[in-house]
Amino acid sequence: MSHLTKWRAVPETAMPGPATFLIPALSMALIFLTMSLTAVQAQPHMPKLNGVQAQPNVPDFNGVWAREAHGYPKPYYQSGLGGNGSARNIIIDGYDNEYLKPWVVELLERDEMVTASGRTIVTPHSICYPESVPYIYGGTQVQILQTPDEITMIYGDQGQWRTIYMNRAHASPVVPSWWGDSVGHFEGDTLVIDTIGLAVNPQAGSMGRYGTPHSEGLHLVERWRFLRDGETSTAPPPRNNSFDAAAVVEGGKDMRLTFTLEDPIAYRKPWSVTLDYYELSARLREFACAENSRFWDLTPLLPTAVTPDF
Repeated sequence: MSHLTKWRAVPETAMPGPATFLIPALSMALIFLTMSLTAVQAQPHMPKLNGVQAQPNVPDFNGVWAREAHGYPKPYYQSGLGGNGSARNIIIDGYDNEYLKPWVVELLERDEMVTASGRTIVTPHSICYPESVPYIYGGTQVQILQTPDEITMIYGDQGQWRTIYMNRAHASPVVPSWWGDSVGHFEGDTLVIDTIGLAVNPQAGSMGRYGTPHSEGLHLVERWRFLRDGETSTAPPPRNNSFDAAAVVEGGKDMRLTFTLEDPIAYRKPWSVTLDYYELSARLREFACAENSRFWDLTPLLPTAVTPDF
């Protein structure tokens, strides 16, 4: 018998048609689709921060935060009276202050003498220069714009803003500048910002009043977090002065900032300040520094333009 005789036709009904292969394929596709949808639904919803996907387990600090106070308490000061009976800040133990080196005490005392004479001390705030940190925290408001790679802080005074980089170390070498070099990271629920390279700019006047004289070796560490259960805000009550009291978010979060300064050239030891902030529903108020000066004796020092820029 030839090999050809072994062949016989297979009935047409026994041949697997396209549908025979298609049904198992569709079933597998449905299984994979169901698994994918289940995985997506199981993931926690992560909001977007300024259009960028938020990082898991990282607090969202976006918003406007405010405290109704100008200046901030410093551990080396105590309240007292000047020779003319007016209120003034007195440096505890004078040149033997536990925090400040004598040359810093001398500069601050000069500021007090200028104020006592009825004149205005020249500071970055009074002549519209970059105020830098931590001087800027003598102001009342800050807006935080947060993304995974960087955080921008815009302050209530004109043109005062800085960027904190979340994805790199400090530049090397650091060139001293008005705002220095700031890098950040999260430690649990706390944003930690490390700043070095803060320049000393005598042309901006004294670093006193809202700030403290320092050298270019200043090292500033800020720690930002929301108040935890059981903690009470120390923020002064709103007075409809620097911001509208009605803009404070009812039942909103309270923010706490603690910053520590270390400068072996200017300070005997590190010292810290803690400030609390309300959450606001309003935007930062517009403020044109050179057009709102209340210090007639400093008018010649304000920035001017030969031609209008509008």
